Amino acid sequence: MENYILNRYDKDENGNLIIKIHTKKIEDLYEDYDQKSSFIKKDLKEKLEEYLFESVDEIENAPFILQFHFEDSISIDSSKRLQSSINEYFSYLQFLEKKSMKESLKNSIIFFIIGFFLVALSFMLSEEENLAIKIISEGVMIGGWVALWEALAIVLVNWLPLNKNLKKKKKIANSKVEIF
Repeated sequence: MENYILNRYDKDENGNLIIKIHTKKIEDLYEDYDQKSSFIKKDLKEKLEEYLFESVDEIENAPFILQFHFEDSISIDSSKRLQSSINEYFSYLQFLEKKSMKESLKNSIIFFIIGFFLVALSFMLSEEENLAIKIISEGVMIGGWVALWEALAIVLVNWLPLNKNLKKKKKIANSKVEIF
């Protein structure tokens, strides 16, 4: 199956897979709402971003280059700015992903501390003979385990996809860009 997917892509003389993007002009790559910004500061169109993510996800660890084909000719300066733009945009997305990962980790630590505290409190309350306090102790124990589970779930369920996305964004940011 893997060879079938990789065979869908052309390769350059060094064996790198080529992710091709065809459009009429360079401006077509960027969102319309920030037309007055320089290329380096503009956001790429969401469809292009999705296409690049899907392609990099599909080819996994295979080396690749981004190859842009424009119907209209572009200047050498625009070519250099496009390379910088791709790098800057995906570096910015990496920054946002790292920020999200830090926030997830912070939340996980908070849940862990709360869960540990509630479980410890439950053990202390369970020593009491009063039935009402024993019932409260059981409720606190359940709350503690839920908080500990949430801490673990944040790391195992949320962290891994964020880390995978971070790696994809880094690959794209560091990729070689060719223009035709």
